[in-house]
Amino acid sequence: MRWPIHVQLLVPLLSVVLVAIAVASLTSAAAGSRRARQQQEQHLERVVTTLLSASFPLTDRVLEQMSGLSGAEFVLLDDAGHIRECTLPWKQSESPALTAVATGAGTAPFSSASRISLGGTTYLGQRVEVRNRRASAGAAWLVVLYPEDRWWAATRQAAYPALISGALAALAVVAVTALLARRLVRPIHTLGDQTAVIASGRFEPVGVPPRDDEIRDLAVSINSMAEQLSRYEDNVRRSERLRALGQLGAGLAHQLRNSATGARMAIELHALACAAGGESLDVALRQLRLMESYIQRFLTLGRPQDESRQEVEVGQLVAEVLELVAPLAQHAGVAIDFHRPSQPIVVCGDREALGQLVVNLAVNAIEAARRTPSGPASVAVALDGDDRGCAVLRVADSGAGVAAGMEDRIFEPFASDKPEGTGLGLFVAREVARAHGGTVTYEPRDGKTVFRAELPRRIAEQADGAPADCR
Repeated sequence: MRWPIHVQLLVPLLSVVLVAIAVASLTSAAAGSRRARQQQEQHLERVVTTLLSASFPLTDRVLEQMSGLSGAEFVLLDDAGHIRECTLPWKQSESPALTAVATGAGTAPFSSASRISLGGTTYLGQRVEVRNRRASAGAAWLVVLYPEDRWWAATRQAAYPALISGALAALAVVAVTALLARRLVRPIHTLGDQTAVIASGRFEPVGVPPRDDEIRDLAVSINSMAEQLSRYEDNVRRSERLRALGQLGAGLAHQLRNSATGARMAIELHALACAAGGESLDVALRQLRLMESYIQRFLTLGRPQDESRQEVEVGQLVAEVLELVAPLAQHAGVAIDFHRPSQPIVVCGDREALGQLVVNLAVNAIEAARRTPSGPASVAVALDGDDRGCAVLRVADSGAGVAAGMEDRIFEPFASDKPEGTGLGLFVAREVARAHGGTVTYEPRDGKTVFRAELPRRIAEQADGAPADCR
Protein backbone atom coordinates (compact mmCIF):
# COMPACT_ATOMS: atom_id res chain seq x y z
CA MET A 1 0.00 0.00 0.00
CA ARG A 2 1.37 3.37 -1.05
CA TRP A 3 1.99 5.81 1.80
CA PRO A 4 2.76 9.25 0.30
CA ILE A 5 5.17 11.53 2.11
CA HIS A 6 2.65 14.35 2.49
CA VAL A 7 0.30 11.88 4.21
CA GLN A 8 3.14 10.72 6.47
CA LEU A 9 3.76 14.36 7.39
CA LEU A 10 0.08 15.26 7.62
CA VAL A 11 -1.35 12.46 9.75
CA PRO A 12 0.96 12.71 12.83
CA LEU A 13 0.89 16.51 12.81
CA LEU A 14 -2.87 16.67 12.39
CA SER A 15 -3.40 14.03 15.05
CA VAL A 16 -1.48 16.05 17.62
CA VAL A 17 -3.12 19.34 16.67
CA LEU A 18 -6.64 17.92 16.48
CA VAL A 19 -6.30 16.19 19.82
CA ALA A 20 -5.10 19.46 21.34
CA ILE A 21 -8.01 21.35 19.77
CA ALA A 22 -10.50 18.69 20.92
CA VAL A 23 -9.20 18.78 24.48
CA ALA A 24 -9.26 22.57 24.54
CA SER A 25 -12.77 22.71 23.02
CA LEU A 26 -14.21 20.11 25.36
CA THR A 27 -12.58 21.78 28.35
CA SER A 28 -14.01 25.15 27.31
CA ALA A 29 -17.44 23.59 26.65
CA ALA A 30 -17.45 21.89 30.05
CA ALA A 31 -16.41 25.10 31.75
CA GLY A 32 -19.15 27.05 29.91
CA SER A 33 -21.75 24.45 30.83
CA ARG A 34 -20.67 24.55 34.43
CA ARG A 35 -20.87 28.34 34.50
CA ALA A 36 -24.35 28.28 32.90
CA ARG A 37 -25.55 25.72 35.44
CA GLN A 38 -24.14 27.75 38.30
CA GLN A 39 -25.80 30.89 36.98
CA GLN A 40 -29.16 29.12 36.77
CA GLU A 41 -28.78 27.76 40.29
CA GLN A 42 -27.78 31.15 41.62
CA HIS A 43 -30.74 32.77 39.87
CA LEU A 44 -33.16 30.23 41.30
CA GLU A 45 -31.54 30.59 44.70
CA ARG A 46 -32.11 34.36 44.65
CA VAL A 47 -35.74 33.86 43.60
CA VAL A 48 -36.37 31.31 46.38
CA THR A 49 -34.58 33.48 48.91
CA THR A 50 -36.75 36.40 47.88
CA LEU A 51 -39.90 34.34 48.30
CA LEU A 52 -38.83 33.00 51.69
CA SER A 53 -37.75 36.35 53.08
CA ALA A 54 -40.75 38.38 51.87
CA SER A 55 -43.44 39.44 54.35
CA PHE A 56 -46.26 39.16 51.85
CA PRO A 57 -48.24 35.94 51.52
CA LEU A 58 -47.31 33.44 48.75
CA THR A 59 -50.48 33.69 46.72
CA ASP A 60 -51.06 32.40 43.19
CA ARG A 61 -50.40 35.88 41.79
CA VAL A 62 -47.06 36.21 43.58
CA LEU A 63 -45.95 32.76 42.52
CA GLU A 64 -46.98 33.37 38.90
CA GLN A 65 -44.97 36.60 38.77
CA MET A 66 -41.92 34.81 40.16
CA SER A 67 -42.49 32.01 37.64
CA GLY A 68 -42.45 34.53 34.80
CA LEU A 69 -39.22 36.05 36.09
CA SER A 70 -37.35 32.82 36.75
CA GLY A 71 -38.87 30.33 34.29
CA ALA A 72 -39.54 27.94 37.16
CA GLU A 73 -42.86 26.63 38.44
CA PHE A 74 -43.85 26.85 42.12
CA VAL A 75 -46.14 24.68 44.25
CA LEU A 76 -47.05 25.53 47.87
CA LEU A 77 -47.89 22.52 50.09
CA ASP A 78 -49.30 22.45 53.60
CA ASP A 79 -48.14 20.26 56.43
CA ALA A 80 -50.33 17.38 55.26
CA GLY A 81 -48.90 17.52 51.74
CA HIS A 82 -51.96 19.05 50.13
CA ILE A 83 -51.52 21.62 47.36
CA ARG A 84 -52.42 25.13 48.50
CA GLU A 85 -51.10 27.27 45.66
CA CYS A 86 -49.66 26.25 42.29
CA THR A 87 -48.53 27.91 39.05
CA LEU A 88 -49.31 24.73 37.11
CA PRO A 89 -52.60 23.08 36.30
CA TRP A 90 -52.65 20.69 39.18
CA LYS A 91 -54.45 17.67 40.47
CA GLN A 92 -54.64 16.72 44.11
CA SER A 93 -53.63 13.22 43.08
CA GLU A 94 -50.17 14.58 42.24
CA SER A 95 -49.56 15.63 45.83
CA PRO A 96 -47.78 12.41 46.79
CA ALA A 97 -45.26 12.92 43.92
CA LEU A 98 -44.57 16.47 45.13
CA THR A 99 -44.00 15.38 48.71
CA ALA A 100 -41.49 12.86 47.41
CA VAL A 101 -39.30 15.61 45.96
CA ALA A 102 -35.94 15.84 47.69
CA THR A 103 -35.45 18.52 50.26
CA GLY A 104 -32.71 21.03 49.46
CA ALA A 105 -30.80 23.55 51.47
CA GLY A 106 -31.74 27.13 51.05
CA THR A 107 -28.28 28.11 49.85
CA ALA A 108 -28.10 25.60 46.99
CA PRO A 109 -31.62 24.58 46.01
CA PHE A 110 -30.61 22.44 43.04
CA SER A 111 -27.50 20.76 44.34
CA SER A 112 -29.46 17.54 44.80
CA ALA A 113 -32.49 18.03 42.52
CA SER A 114 -35.03 15.26 41.91
CA ARG A 115 -36.58 14.39 38.54
CA ILE A 116 -40.37 14.45 38.49
CA SER A 117 -42.91 14.17 35.67
CA LEU A 118 -46.07 16.29 35.85
CA GLY A 119 -48.55 16.65 33.04
CA GLY A 120 -46.18 15.03 30.53
CA THR A 121 -43.28 17.38 31.37
CA THR A 122 -40.17 16.41 33.26
CA TYR A 123 -38.94 18.82 35.90
CA LEU A 124 -35.93 19.13 38.19
CA GLY A 125 -37.40 19.86 41.60
CA GLN A 126 -36.56 20.57 45.21
CA ARG A 127 -38.62 21.24 48.34
CA VAL A 128 -37.80 24.18 50.53
CA GLU A 129 -39.30 24.48 53.99
CA VAL A 130 -41.33 27.62 54.69
CA ARG A 131 -41.19 28.77 58.32
CA ASN A 132 -43.04 31.46 60.35
CA ARG A 133 -45.23 32.65 57.52
CA ARG A 134 -48.16 34.61 58.92
CA ALA A 135 -49.56 35.24 55.54
CA SER A 136 -49.34 31.59 54.66
CA ALA A 137 -50.69 29.96 57.75
CA GLY A 138 -50.47 26.25 57.61
CA ALA A 139 -48.14 26.26 54.62
CA ALA A 140 -45.02 24.22 55.27
CA TRP A 141 -43.22 23.52 51.94
CA LEU A 142 -42.42 25.39 48.71
CA VAL A 143 -41.69 23.07 45.77
CA VAL A 144 -39.54 24.64 43.06
CA LEU A 145 -39.84 22.95 39.64
CA TYR A 146 -37.60 23.80 36.69
CA PRO A 147 -38.19 22.22 33.24
CA GLU A 148 -35.43 19.73 32.56
CA ASP A 149 -35.28 20.45 28.82
CA ARG A 150 -34.83 24.21 29.50
CA TRP A 151 -32.14 23.43 32.09
CA TRP A 152 -30.09 21.34 29.66
CA ALA A 153 -30.82 23.65 26.72
CA ALA A 154 -29.16 26.51 28.57
CA THR A 155 -26.24 24.23 29.40
CA ARG A 156 -25.87 23.15 25.77
CA GLN A 157 -26.07 26.71 24.50
CA ALA A 158 -23.21 27.62 26.77
CA ALA A 159 -21.15 24.73 25.36
CA TYR A 160 -21.93 25.33 21.66
CA PRO A 161 -19.60 28.34 21.09
CA ALA A 162 -16.55 26.45 22.34
CA LEU A 163 -17.43 23.35 20.31
CA ILE A 164 -18.14 25.33 17.13
CA SER A 165 -14.93 27.32 17.53
CA GLY A 166 -13.01 24.10 18.03
CA ALA A 167 -14.58 22.55 14.91
CA LEU A 168 -13.78 25.61 12.80
CA ALA A 169 -10.22 25.66 14.14
CA ALA A 170 -9.85 21.96 13.30
CA LEU A 171 -11.07 22.53 9.73
CA ALA A 172 -8.69 25.47 9.33
CA VAL A 173 -5.79 23.43 10.65
CA VAL A 174 -6.61 20.54 8.29
CA ALA A 175 -6.78 22.88 5.28
CA VAL A 176 -3.60 24.80 6.12
CA THR A 177 -1.66 21.66 7.01
CA ALA A 178 -2.74 19.92 3.80
CA LEU A 179 -1.71 22.99 1.78
CA LEU A 180 1.67 23.22 3.48
CA ALA A 181 2.27 19.49 3.12
CA ARG A 182 1.53 19.59 -0.61
CA ARG A 183 3.71 22.65 -1.01
CA LEU A 184 6.52 20.88 0.79
CA VAL A 185 6.14 17.70 -1.25
CA ARG A 186 5.77 19.43 -4.64
CA PRO A 187 9.57 19.93 -5.10
CA ILE A 188 10.08 16.27 -4.18
CA HIS A 189 7.59 15.25 -6.88
CA THR A 190 9.47 17.49 -9.34
CA LEU A 191 12.76 15.86 -8.38
CA GLY A 192 11.13 12.46 -8.78
CA ASP A 193 10.03 13.29 -12.34
CA GLN A 194 13.47 14.64 -13.22
CA THR A 195 15.25 11.61 -11.78
CA ALA A 196 12.94 9.43 -13.87
CA VAL A 197 14.28 11.29 -16.91
CA ILE A 198 17.82 10.57 -15.73
CA ALA A 199 16.91 6.92 -15.24
CA SER A 200 15.71 6.80 -18.86
CA GLY A 201 19.21 7.71 -20.05
CA ARG A 202 18.97 11.48 -20.44
CA PHE A 203 21.51 12.81 -17.95
CA GLU A 204 20.18 16.34 -17.78
CA PRO A 205 20.75 18.42 -14.63
CA VAL A 206 17.69 19.08 -12.47
CA GLY A 207 16.61 22.50 -11.36
CA VAL A 208 18.11 23.59 -8.03
CA PRO A 209 15.58 25.29 -5.72
CA PRO A 210 16.58 28.79 -4.59
CA ARG A 211 15.86 28.04 -0.94
CA ASP A 212 18.80 26.57 0.97
CA ASP A 213 17.34 23.45 2.57
CA GLU A 214 17.55 19.66 2.41
CA ILE A 215 15.68 19.55 -0.92
CA ARG A 216 18.31 21.83 -2.46
CA ASP A 217 21.03 19.50 -1.13
CA LEU A 218 19.18 16.57 -2.70
CA ALA A 219 18.96 18.37 -6.07
CA VAL A 220 22.69 19.16 -5.97
CA SER A 221 23.44 15.49 -5.18
CA ILE A 222 21.22 14.36 -8.07
CA ASN A 223 23.05 16.72 -10.44
CA SER A 224 26.38 15.34 -9.26
CA MET A 225 25.10 11.81 -9.81
CA ALA A 226 23.84 12.73 -13.30
CA GLU A 227 27.23 14.20 -14.19
CA GLN A 228 29.05 11.10 -12.99
CA LEU A 229 26.64 8.85 -14.88
CA SER A 230 27.20 10.92 -18.03
CA ARG A 231 30.97 10.52 -17.71
CA TYR A 232 30.55 6.84 -17.00
CA GLU A 233 28.37 6.44 -20.10
CA ASP A 234 30.99 8.24 -22.21
CA ASN A 235 33.70 5.95 -20.86
CA VAL A 236 31.59 2.86 -21.50
CA ARG A 237 30.80 3.97 -25.04
CA ARG A 238 34.44 4.70 -25.73
CA SER A 239 35.48 1.34 -24.34
CA GLU A 240 32.83 -0.39 -26.42
CA ARG A 241 33.97 1.43 -29.54
CA LEU A 242 37.58 0.56 -28.89
CA ARG A 243 36.69 -3.05 -28.26
CA ALA A 244 34.63 -3.16 -31.44
CA LEU A 245 37.51 -1.53 -33.30
CA GLY A 246 39.91 -4.15 -32.01
CA GLN A 247 37.58 -7.01 -32.89
CA LEU A 248 36.81 -5.75 -36.40
CA GLY A 249 40.39 -4.81 -37.17
CA ALA A 250 42.09 -7.88 -35.74
CA GLY A 251 41.58 -9.93 -38.88
CA LEU A 252 42.60 -7.12 -41.23
CA ALA A 253 45.58 -6.03 -39.17
CA HIS A 254 47.32 -9.39 -39.48
CA GLN A 255 47.02 -9.38 -43.27
CA LEU A 256 48.08 -5.73 -43.52
CA ARG A 257 51.12 -6.34 -41.33
CA ASN A 258 52.15 -9.29 -43.47
CA SER A 259 51.70 -7.21 -46.63
CA ALA A 260 53.70 -4.30 -45.17
CA THR A 261 56.46 -6.69 -44.14
CA GLY A 262 56.54 -8.20 -47.62
CA ALA A 263 56.63 -4.74 -49.24
CA ARG A 264 59.44 -3.66 -46.93
CA MET A 265 61.50 -6.74 -47.74
CA ALA A 266 60.93 -6.23 -51.47
CA ILE A 267 62.10 -2.62 -51.25
CA GLU A 268 65.15 -3.63 -49.25
CA LEU A 269 66.06 -6.21 -51.92
CA HIS A 270 65.48 -3.60 -54.62
CA ALA A 271 67.68 -1.13 -52.75
CA LEU A 272 70.49 -3.73 -52.60
CA ALA A 273 70.14 -4.48 -56.31
CA CYS A 274 69.77 -0.86 -57.38
CA ALA A 275 72.08 1.53 -55.57
CA ALA A 276 70.49 4.54 -57.26
CA GLY A 277 67.29 4.21 -55.21
CA GLY A 278 68.28 7.20 -53.17
CA GLU A 279 66.42 8.98 -50.46
CA SER A 280 62.91 8.11 -51.68
CA LEU A 281 63.44 4.39 -51.06
CA ASP A 282 64.77 5.16 -47.58
CA VAL A 283 61.64 7.17 -46.78
CA ALA A 284 59.45 4.37 -48.13
CA LEU A 285 61.22 1.85 -45.90
CA ARG A 286 60.79 4.02 -42.84
CA GLN A 287 57.12 4.51 -43.66
CA LEU A 288 56.63 0.75 -43.95
CA ARG A 289 58.35 0.19 -40.62
CA LEU A 290 56.04 2.77 -39.06
CA MET A 291 53.09 1.04 -40.69
CA GLU A 292 54.08 -2.23 -39.06
CA SER A 293 54.41 -0.49 -35.69
CA TYR A 294 51.06 1.30 -36.05
CA ILE A 295 49.25 -1.86 -37.03
CA GLN A 296 50.67 -3.60 -33.98
CA ARG A 297 49.48 -0.72 -31.79
CA PHE A 298 46.11 -0.82 -33.49
CA LEU A 299 45.75 -4.45 -32.45
CA THR A 300 46.35 -3.52 -28.81
CA LEU A 301 44.52 -0.15 -28.82
CA GLY A 302 42.61 0.47 -25.59
CA ARG A 303 44.65 -2.03 -23.55
CA PRO A 304 47.44 -1.12 -21.12
CA GLN A 305 50.88 -1.25 -22.67
CA ASP A 306 54.20 -2.15 -21.10
CA GLU A 307 56.20 0.64 -22.71
CA SER A 308 59.90 1.03 -22.27
CA ARG A 309 60.80 4.61 -21.38
CA GLN A 310 63.91 6.35 -22.60
CA GLU A 311 65.24 9.83 -23.07
CA VAL A 312 63.86 11.32 -26.26
CA GLU A 313 65.15 14.55 -27.81
CA VAL A 314 61.89 16.01 -29.02
CA GLY A 315 63.42 18.32 -31.64
CA GLN A 316 65.14 15.45 -33.41
CA LEU A 317 61.96 13.31 -33.18
CA VAL A 318 59.84 16.09 -34.75
CA ALA A 319 62.39 16.61 -37.52
CA GLU A 320 62.35 12.90 -38.38
CA VAL A 321 58.53 12.81 -38.41
CA LEU A 322 58.30 15.90 -40.64
CA GLU A 323 60.77 14.27 -43.03
CA LEU A 324 58.47 11.24 -43.20
CA VAL A 325 55.35 13.30 -43.93
CA ALA A 326 57.11 15.61 -46.37
CA PRO A 327 55.99 13.61 -49.44
CA LEU A 328 52.37 13.84 -48.24
CA ALA A 329 52.70 17.61 -47.76
CA GLN A 330 54.39 18.05 -51.14
CA HIS A 331 51.66 16.06 -52.86
CA ALA A 332 48.96 18.16 -51.13
CA GLY A 333 50.74 21.44 -51.96
CA VAL A 334 51.26 22.36 -48.30
CA ALA A 335 54.40 24.15 -47.13
CA ILE A 336 55.80 23.05 -43.75
CA ASP A 337 57.86 25.39 -41.57
CA PHE A 338 59.56 23.99 -38.46
CA HIS A 339 60.95 26.26 -35.76
CA ARG A 340 63.41 24.13 -33.77
CA PRO A 341 64.89 25.45 -30.50
CA SER A 342 68.63 26.00 -30.23
CA GLN A 343 68.85 23.92 -27.05
CA PRO A 344 67.78 20.26 -26.92
CA ILE A 345 64.50 19.53 -25.21
CA VAL A 346 64.47 16.05 -23.69
CA VAL A 347 61.50 14.13 -22.35
CA CYS A 348 61.29 10.67 -20.91
CA GLY A 349 58.88 8.34 -22.67
CA ASP A 350 58.18 5.80 -25.39
CA ARG A 351 59.83 7.05 -28.59
CA GLU A 352 57.50 5.19 -30.94
CA ALA A 353 54.40 6.40 -29.13
CA LEU A 354 55.63 10.00 -29.08
CA GLY A 355 56.43 9.70 -32.78
CA GLN A 356 52.89 8.55 -33.37
CA LEU A 357 51.62 11.62 -31.49
CA VAL A 358 53.66 13.96 -33.72
CA VAL A 359 52.67 12.11 -36.90
CA ASN A 360 48.97 12.35 -36.10
CA LEU A 361 49.17 16.07 -35.34
CA ALA A 362 51.24 16.75 -38.48
CA VAL A 363 49.03 14.67 -40.81
CA ASN A 364 45.89 16.26 -39.33
CA ALA A 365 47.36 19.73 -39.98
CA ILE A 366 48.35 18.84 -43.57
CA GLU A 367 44.90 17.47 -44.36
CA ALA A 368 43.29 20.60 -42.86
CA ALA A 369 45.67 22.99 -44.66
CA ARG A 370 44.96 21.47 -48.08
CA ARG A 371 41.41 22.84 -47.65
CA THR A 372 42.62 26.42 -47.06
CA PRO A 373 39.84 28.82 -48.16
CA SER A 374 42.23 31.35 -49.71
CA GLY A 375 45.94 31.96 -49.97
CA PRO A 376 48.79 29.48 -49.77
CA ALA A 377 48.34 26.32 -47.69
CA SER A 378 50.84 26.08 -44.85
CA VAL A 379 51.65 24.28 -41.62
CA ALA A 380 53.82 25.89 -38.92
CA VAL A 381 55.45 23.64 -36.31
CA ALA A 382 57.16 25.18 -33.29
CA LEU A 383 58.86 23.53 -30.31
CA ASP A 384 59.93 25.21 -27.09
CA GLY A 385 59.76 24.87 -23.32
CA ASP A 386 57.68 26.71 -20.73
CA ASP A 387 58.24 27.84 -17.16
CA ARG A 388 56.55 24.72 -15.74
CA GLY A 389 59.19 22.40 -17.12
CA CYS A 390 57.16 21.08 -20.05
CA ALA A 391 58.03 20.60 -23.69
CA VAL A 392 55.45 22.48 -25.77
CA LEU A 393 54.80 21.49 -29.39
CA ARG A 394 52.54 23.77 -31.46
CA VAL A 395 51.19 22.70 -34.82
CA ALA A 396 49.26 25.46 -36.65
CA ASP A 397 47.51 25.04 -39.99
CA SER A 398 45.93 27.53 -42.36
CA GLY A 399 42.80 25.44 -42.89
CA ALA A 400 39.18 26.43 -42.41
CA GLY A 401 39.18 25.42 -38.74
CA VAL A 402 37.12 22.96 -36.78
CA ALA A 403 33.63 22.39 -38.21
CA ALA A 404 30.67 23.80 -36.30
CA GLY A 405 29.32 21.31 -33.79
CA MET A 406 32.62 19.42 -33.58
CA GLU A 407 34.34 21.67 -31.04
CA ASP A 408 33.46 19.46 -28.04
CA ARG A 409 33.94 16.12 -29.87
CA ILE A 410 37.13 16.69 -31.78
CA PHE A 411 39.17 14.41 -29.49
CA GLU A 412 36.55 11.66 -29.28
CA PRO A 413 37.15 8.40 -31.16
CA PHE A 414 35.48 8.16 -34.59
CA ALA A 415 34.53 11.85 -34.52
CA SER A 416 35.56 13.46 -37.82
CA ASP A 417 34.18 16.01 -40.30
CA LYS A 418 36.34 14.65 -43.15
CA PRO A 419 34.65 12.28 -45.60
CA GLU A 420 37.74 10.06 -45.65
CA GLY A 421 38.65 10.51 -41.96
CA THR A 422 38.43 7.83 -39.28
CA GLY A 423 38.36 10.16 -36.29
CA LEU A 424 41.21 8.32 -34.53
CA GLY A 425 44.26 10.55 -35.18
CA LEU A 426 43.58 13.26 -32.60
CA PHE A 427 42.14 10.72 -30.17
CA VAL A 428 45.34 8.63 -30.31
CA ALA A 429 47.48 11.77 -29.97
CA ARG A 430 45.66 12.82 -26.84
CA GLU A 431 45.84 9.29 -25.36
CA VAL A 432 49.61 9.18 -25.94
CA ALA A 433 50.01 12.60 -24.29
CA ARG A 434 47.93 11.50 -21.30
CA ALA A 435 49.98 8.32 -20.95
CA HIS A 436 53.05 10.55 -20.65
CA GLY A 437 51.45 12.93 -18.14
CA GLY A 438 50.74 15.61 -20.74
CA THR A 439 47.85 17.16 -22.61
CA VAL A 440 46.72 18.04 -26.14
CA THR A 441 44.47 21.06 -26.70
CA TYR A 442 43.52 23.33 -29.57
CA GLU A 443 42.49 26.93 -30.12
CA PRO A 444 41.85 29.24 -33.08
CA ARG A 445 44.46 31.99 -33.24
CA ASP A 446 45.15 34.65 -35.90
CA GLY A 447 43.07 32.86 -38.52
CA LYS A 448 44.75 29.53 -37.89
CA THR A 449 43.96 26.41 -35.89
CA VAL A 450 46.70 25.69 -33.36
CA PHE A 451 47.09 22.29 -31.67
CA ARG A 452 49.21 22.42 -28.53
CA ALA A 453 50.84 19.33 -27.03
CA GLU A 454 52.50 19.62 -23.61
CA LEU A 455 54.81 16.90 -22.24
CA PRO A 456 56.75 16.91 -18.96
CA ARG A 457 60.48 16.96 -19.62
CA ARG A 458 61.08 14.18 -17.08
CA ILE A 459 58.79 11.43 -15.76
CA ALA A 460 60.08 9.84 -12.57
CA GLU A 461 57.57 7.00 -12.54
CA GLN A 462 55.42 5.13 -14.98
CA ALA A 463 51.64 5.10 -14.76
CA ASP A 464 51.59 1.89 -12.71
CA GLY A 465 53.97 3.34 -10.11
CA ALA A 466 57.05 1.34 -11.23
CA PRO A 467 60.33 3.20 -11.67
CA ALA A 468 60.81 4.62 -15.16
CA ASP A 469 63.63 3.51 -17.44
CA CYS A 470 65.08 7.01 -17.53
CA ARG A 471 65.75 9.64 -14.90
